[in-house]
Amino acid sequence: MAISNYDPVLGFEVHVELSTNSKMFCGCPTDFGAAPNTHVCPTCVGLPGSLPVVNEAAVEATIKIGLALNCDIAEWCRFARKNYFYPDMPKDYQVTQFDQPTNVEGYLDLPTGQRVGIERAHIEEDTGKSTHVGGGGRIHEAGHSLVDYNRAGVPLVEIVGKPDLRSGEDAKAYVSELRAVLLAVEVSDAKMEEGSMRVDANVSVRKPGQPLGTRREIKNLNSINFIGQAIEYEARRQIEIIEDGGSIDQ
Repeated sequence: MAISNYDPVLGFEVHVELSTNSKMFCGCPTDFGAAPNTHVCPTCVGLPGSLPVVNEAAVEATIKIGLALNCDIAEWCRFARKNYFYPDMPKDYQVTQFDQPTNVEGYLDLPTGQRVGIERAHIEEDTGKSTHVGGGGRIHEAGHSLVDYNRAGVPLVEIVGKPDLRSGEDAKAYVSELRAVLLAVEVSDAKMEEGSMRVDANVSVRKPGQPLGTRREIKNLNSINFIGQAIEYEARRQIEIIEDGGSIDQ
């Protein structure tokens, strides 16, 4: 396998829970580690007749992130409903920003001197947490599943980077620097082991000078070392498929 004949192309979606006292659209607390389903109310579990109120502190924190990432800050933004057919989001939709996000077109400079573009950093709400009981903890092996809605509705910012990175080491440097920025502006504790910072990695490969390849997404990475390992593995996997005459499905 001639990995040297290919360039990995990497882009990241980083989900960051904001350190606010209450959720995005209701007054429920956001403390980590509470007993299941104790930090819930009619609004965050989507009961009929409940009405949301926007968390001002979350909006301010999102703007701070945008300024720290050299983004253009929108004069106005708009929330949208994203259909979401999983049981950990009780409303069956996620409130997010689609065509008018708060922050667009920024960048993050790495200690190596590399500049990584930021496409957008927008507000949304987190989901609950599903636990699959029995077997190996996977849904297809489980005897039953449990859901905890304490996290549902916690304010979240999704930071979408441009596909400017080319290696697992670059990826680790990017996530490390981004985490340091978030801690410095005091908008999140960015604890990856507790899920308050989670990384989705989009990985594709191409030969130098060729158009972008088809990407595959690795979801919910929660360790900087795991990010590097997962990217290297996925890039090699895709190259093997292509070298054997196959193609990559998105």
